[in-house]
Amino acid sequence: MGHIFYKKILSFFLVIMVVVTAFSLNVSVYGAVNYLDEDVVEVSDTNHVLTRGNYLNFGSVTLSKVSSTRVLMTGITACHRVCDRVGVALYLEQSTDGIHYATHRYWKFAGENESSHAETLEVIVQPGYWYRLRGGHVAIMGNDGESVVTTTDGIYVG
Repeated sequence: MGHIFYKKILSFFLVIMVVVTAFSLNVSVYGAVNYLDEDVVEVSDTNHVLTRGNYLNFGSVTLSKVSSTRVLMTGITACHRVCDRVGVALYLEQSTDGIHYATHRYWKFAGENESSHAETLEVIVQPGYWYRLRGGHVAIMGNDGESVVTTTDGIYVG
């Protein structure tokens, strides 16, 4: 019985990974260059579930420039109630032009029997690039689950 449960959990996470990967595809945004500001030191995104979910309340990510070689990343997944498993995946994306991003590094975290899960990481990065943070947020209760994706704007680290 437990083996079937873990198969369902793994397949659910696989679906989440596919969704996050699909959202990670490079998309050209024309005219966005006018909005790039190299002086921005912190960006964030919060995504509330549009219809009140049974489990997931919201996901949030924040990316802050600490120095010319370090960024601080925070990801939060919040639920309406205690869930069997609550997770947050952080995808640090890098760009040379501030428009076309590719995944640079990623981390996945989860907790059990929680109503929220938060992670904060300080990471050394290469100067001279734009960085943004994408978050994948998931709440699982039994064989059911909900997820949401968040993405910050980019910040220049140089």
